Amino acid sequence: MIIEEEIDIDEIVAEYGLACHLEELDEVGLTVVDQETLRLPDTWVDRLRDAILRVGEARADAKFELDKNPAKAFSGRPSEIGHMIFSHLIYEDPIFIDVLTHPVKKALMTHLLGVGHRVAVSDGWIKWQTPEAWPTEETTGFHADQSAVPAPWNWQLPHIANMNWTLTEYSREDGALAYVPGSHRAERLPELGEALPQAVPVSAPKGSLVLFNGGLWHGSYRKTTPGLRVTMIGQHCRPYMLPFQDFKGRIPENMIAASEDPDYLRSLLREDEVQLRAAAGKF
Repeated sequence: MIIEEEIDIDEIVAEYGLACHLEELDEVGLTVVDQETLRLPDTWVDRLRDAILRVGEARADAKFELDKNPAKAFSGRPSEIGHMIFSHLIYEDPIFIDVLTHPVKKALMTHLLGVGHRVAVSDGWIKWQTPEAWPTEETTGFHADQSAVPAPWNWQLPHIANMNWTLTEYSREDGALAYVPGSHRAERLPELGEALPQAVPVSAPKGSLVLFNGGLWHGSYRKTTPGLRVTMIGQHCRPYMLPFQDFKGRIPENMIAASEDPDYLRSLLREDEVQLRAAAGKF
């Protein structure tokens, strides 16, 4: 049994003028919401960006400066491809919880995944200039985020949706997301080599929210410019799926209660799954 309350997103859609974004999610599979529509100040965007850089520096033992490629030579894939992903950010700073409870994000995710959806991933992505030795135009191969579920899918009822918060300027040259518009309606994964010729880049100013259907074919272009592309990533899933990262029971109640939307946050974190709460003294 999952305890949930009906969420009416109509008021949020009307207040923020999101009707066109809902239509774009249905038709194209992806939408970009700019910082002005999100009503977020530059200080908020910079705080989120700087928090990811701070976590990255601590975990990678490296210096990350926005206008420079990292001086450190990383071993393995980071040096080969030119990026690093840092997971489980929710634990690191309250700003990562603020991302989850933003009303625009809540409305768009509810449109795609319905009531009771969960946060599945809380990641930061730092990408720098792609090494010349990298052999392909894309640095992330084309895929669909809900590939763990066998196709065919119902494009109107995706199992997964994803959000990317662009915390630096975002263009093809800067290694942006590449996607095939309308590909979520194919209800399957792309064949090898099928997606790239049809792909277009996401072009978005710093501070935008990019949100898309889990059936959309997407990857990312190589970064041809020096310096860093910083992005906050957050896959969400329907309540019948097990999130890729488990946050249940790990966020203090006082932090949840102090958030902008405590009930929604509890649902995202699976705190309403009473059937999965262990009984004392039982195995």
